[in-house]
Amino acid sequence: MSRPLNTRQKKFVDNYVTKGLSIAESVRRAGYSILSGRVEDASSYGCKLLRQERVKNYVNKLKEKSFNQDALTFAEKRAFLARAVRADASSPDADLVQEIREEIDAEGRVKRVRKMVGKLEALSLDNKMAGDNFADRTPQASNPFLLIVSLGKTQGVQEIRDAGNPVRLDDKPSAATSVIDAELVG
Repeated sequence: MSRPLNTRQKKFVDNYVTKGLSIAESVRRAGYSILSGRVEDASSYGCKLLRQERVKNYVNKLKEKSFNQDALTFAEKRAFLARAVRADASSPDADLVQEIREEIDAEGRVKRVRKMVGKLEALSLDNKMAGDNFADRTPQASNPFLLIVSLGKTQGVQEIRDAGNPVRLDDKPSAATSVIDAELVG
């Protein structure tokens, strides 16, 4: 286990990562004294600090912590999508408005046009986030042809075409294999 960072190293990383200061300014504010006083030398020393394994680990730790604080949670994303779907178009919340532009009509009046988050797109994204993509649903019996096709697919009969001729992949009869004869009546 490596020893912890000293006070100046911690201050340097905090200034650099958390406050977003330059490397040279972070070195200066951490209390390091650069004899030449030149910015280039302070930057060089800061780069040397950043190459140390302990300092690298602390930088990564602070960046990850910052990212986790800034990232939206799953619940926050779903809540935003729900608000977008339920929003009143006549008076939407400011964060649901994507664009505001002014147009002048034929009579010279100025009209404000607001473009909001798309409700259908929000519904679609919410469905994807919930894992509800409807692809796993069975076809409705209202269309008998789709029902017959889906029954044929679930029975395990597979067919490929070789030079235009159908070739069955399961030539051995089994209890799971059944053939469905269908006739379209028109």
